Amino acid sequence: MFNHKNASVLKTNKKQAAIFFFLKLILFVAVGYVLYTQLAGVEPEKWKSFEILRPYSLVLAIVLVFPNIWMVYKKWKITLKLLELDEDRKRNVHSFFAGLVTGMLTPNMVGNFIGRLYYFPSQHRGTITFLTLVSNYAQLLSTVFFGMIAIVVAEEVYGLGKSWQLISAFAVAGFLAFWAYFFVDIMLKWFKRSRFLAISRSILKENPSYRWKMIGWSAFRFLVFTTQFALVLHAFGEELSVELIIAIWQVYLITIMVPSLFLGKLGVKEAVSVAILGGLGMNEFSILFASLIIWFVNSMSPALLGLVICDRPKK
Repeated sequence: MFNHKNASVLKTNKKQAAIFFFLKLILFVAVGYVLYTQLAGVEPEKWKSFEILRPYSLVLAIVLVFPNIWMVYKKWKITLKLLELDEDRKRNVHSFFAGLVTGMLTPNMVGNFIGRLYYFPSQHRGTITFLTLVSNYAQLLSTVFFGMIAIVVAEEVYGLGKSWQLISAFAVAGFLAFWAYFFVDIMLKWFKRSRFLAISRSILKENPSYRWKMIGWSAFRFLVFTTQFALVLHAFGEELSVELIIAIWQVYLITIMVPSLFLGKLGVKEAVSVAILGGLGMNEFSILFASLIIWFVNSMSPALLGLVICDRPKK
């Protein structure tokens, strides 16, 4: 018999379908617009001079997308296991890809918790959100760590010049960022009235290895996608060198510091890449195209796959 409960479920399903369609529409329109604005200003002569000199490097960079995405999924699995929510493999996979979709619409993919949490009962959503943000923060810290190494080795911030005051400011900010990560449970004492924060604090205290695991996998992933960037540039004619790797690490560090509204820093990273790598004498078109390829294979493609394979969360 059709009752008010059934009507409510039907209404909810229609809302979810509308949300998924709206996400697809936003994604495709935004991507088309950004790609157009990035490529429209490229001079015709640069298009003609552009060619792939080392296709094997490009193929290897694309292949590395699989360990890249696998490491993100591994971090998600560790979080679910910690919460004892990892028994449903299909839910694990679908919530992961749903997170990639919603993450695409936010800077640095921080909105991935939005897609993930709706696959789980409401009593777990607060903790899932918090731990996902911890995982995201670990990825940011890996960028800070390697970026600081790059600055120290180069003894300057490319594009901003050599300034020990600036380098010191980066070092202090990096130290505070790491302190906040490892001592966040101390700060959570001030939020005793929040049940899910109290639970999250308890989980972190009882599982001290969790944050180290997140940092470890984030560091490995950072090395993978910076290697991808270097390989694509190598495919377009640039030489692999320590200087190139150092410059790429600085690109990612500066990118996370620049505000962005959506699509995982698309547009921002390209501008930073051109400013830093172009300043070292590299071909600007190769830099732009390499950055767009990395964004497409590492972020856009998995998100599009998520739109195709993900079931709507069930109530």
